[in-house]
Amino acid sequence: MVGTLEKAGANPVAGKGQAAAPNSLWGTPVVAAFVSSARMERDCIRLLARTHPEVRAAAVLAGGRELLEQLRSGLNPQVLVLDALLPDMGILTLIQEIRALHLEPEPILLIAIPAPEQGAARRAVQAFGDCQVILKPFRMKELFDEIYLLGAGADEYRLYRARSCCRRLLRELRADPAMSGCDYIEQMLLYALTAERSLPMASLYQLVAQDNDTQESSITAAVSRLSQKMQRQGTPLYRELCQRCGLQPGAVLPNGKLLKALLECLQQEVQ
Repeated sequence: MVGTLEKAGANPVAGKGQAAAPNSLWGTPVVAAFVSSARMERDCIRLLARTHPEVRAAAVLAGGRELLEQLRSGLNPQVLVLDALLPDMGILTLIQEIRALHLEPEPILLIAIPAPEQGAARRAVQAFGDCQVILKPFRMKELFDEIYLLGAGADEYRLYRARSCCRRLLRELRADPAMSGCDYIEQMLLYALTAERSLPMASLYQLVAQDNDTQESSITAAVSRLSQKMQRQGTPLYRELCQRCGLQPGAVLPNGKLLKALLECLQQEVQ
């Protein structure tokens, strides 16, 4: 259930009615291995993996034979991304040899197929069953999104999407990522979004303070400083959030109104 925000004068976390924190706001990274004969594609994968902690690239390889050697040596990713057109061996042979290794747990196979070849390649891949297909060309972020969905499951993927949307909104607001308030507001939004029931602001402050081993007053002050700096940036989105909250476009959003308006944006995007 998507959470909402409530106002509270007292601390609602302690005692009866305590707000239960989600098991993890960040999830467990999905371990993936990639096989692509295109050097530029391999470079792009490595580059995105450095800034995409939700997907860990355990190996980025140029051919199927190298992959088989790595698998026999202990590599066992959750998701294997295979180019359908590898120069050193056919995709069907590669899939057969991967299956013959009887890896435990068995990795999910995601086959990247060029769009002009999709008909014949799809029929061949589907003959083996349990293979997923992604059509090329694709954006690298789309590939990483698909990997996370396959490896983590639908519930974790929803949280993953929420994190991505939250970060995009903060970039659009020109939030300074060097400010601690940027991390705090993201965490508060994710707690509010994933809660089974409405969470008062006091609960969100306490949960984030506990996660970061700091004081609730520090969280409050950091988010307030972030809002003031975003107001000075004067982005269209910040002015729109002010209008949503019934304030003048040039106003500074108080913490509660800022959280409420951003949460509404997130709810619209992830539902």
